[in-house]
Amino acid sequence: MGQINTTLLLLLLVSWSFNVAATTASFDKQTPAQLESLESRAEAGNEKAQMNLANMYLEGKGVTADTNKALYYYRLAAEQDIAFAQYKLAKLYFDGNYVEPDPDQAIAWLLRAANLGFIQAQLTLSLVYEKGEHTPQDLIQAHKWLSIASSLTDTDLKTTLEKLEAKMSFIELAQAKWLSTICIITGYQDC
Repeated sequence: MGQINTTLLLLLLVSWSFNVAATTASFDKQTPAQLESLESRAEAGNEKAQMNLANMYLEGKGVTADTNKALYYYRLAAEQDIAFAQYKLAKLYFDGNYVEPDPDQAIAWLLRAANLGFIQAQLTLSLVYEKGEHTPQDLIQAHKWLSIASSLTDTDLKTTLEKLEAKMSFIELAQAKWLSTICIITGYQDC
């Protein structure tokens, strides 16, 4: 069963990659009218148009690269609770390649994406809290987010959880398990 899920996930990822590559390639062929139409749809709240424009402006695909416009369109999508946009903003603020690093903003966007069930954000938060990068080390929060991510994926995180648990006291582990259970039961309302 696990092998089938892994194979299915790999096939979906490859399919998605080809779709993204095809979409990105078409950005180079945008006419001014097409770009205006895309911008109009983005301003009207179309999150796909917002994400496409954000990526185009960030990477300079079919348009002149413009970090401010990229951030603007990522934020529009992120404010509509598009978890990938929230995660992308977090990565931009952590990496500091396109914008001034801002760990507080990065963690805020990661938390929003994680609370929407975005596994990559949950795993990233777990690492941030475990290592104490950009925020004080908090093994309870690290375990909480790793446990939540583990509950949402077929990926075996048991070894990673065990390594983290080895660093924790009994009380810390009990608190982490309680927090992750509450978070899951409430549908991410009390995370």
